[in-house]
Amino acid sequence: MRTEEFEKFVASQQVAEEEDNWDKLRDEWLIDLNSLYERIIEYLDKFINEGSITYKFTDITLNEENIGEYTARSMEIHIGRQHIKLRPVGTLLIGCKGRVDVEGQGRATILLVNQKAESPADLVTIKVTAARGQTPAQVPAPQPEPSVTWTWKILTNEARRRFVDLNQDTFFRLVMEVANG
Repeated sequence: MRTEEFEKFVASQQVAEEEDNWDKLRDEWLIDLNSLYERIIEYLDKFINEGSITYKFTDITLNEENIGEYTARSMEIHIGRQHIKLRPVGTLLIGCKGRVDVEGQGRATILLVNQKAESPADLVTIKVTAARGQTPAQVPAPQPEPSVTWTWKILTNEARRRFVDLNQDTFFRLVMEVANG
């Protein structure tokens, strides 16, 4: 019986460490999200200073499995009568570290993905570690994942979806596409 109690104790201590990891993941995501907004403000700086574009932030509540509820900011850009909203979706997504939906008359998506990714097909890799009839000794040892450099990219709305790097030119095109539907 003492072993069972100790096992429960050990398991309960692991949860606290796991929660710290989820908190860290959430905090990194919020930092990445704020860096996206800072880039966008830089892109729009000339128009903001002229008064032809305004923006505001609104706190929204996100709820992700394991992370739970937390507050993030959405951004709304006003260009005359057009309103473009950048709404964060979350960080616990397959193949990427974050997603922001861009909404106006139309819709688009900005993703925080591996810098090397050129399309959604590049985000997920399936590895088979054993085939029928192989013994564990025949299975190659897993290789450590190379470090990933994350970058914001726009997911195109073309039939063959691909990523384009987020920069001032691609962001301006994105805004015009979303505004015009």
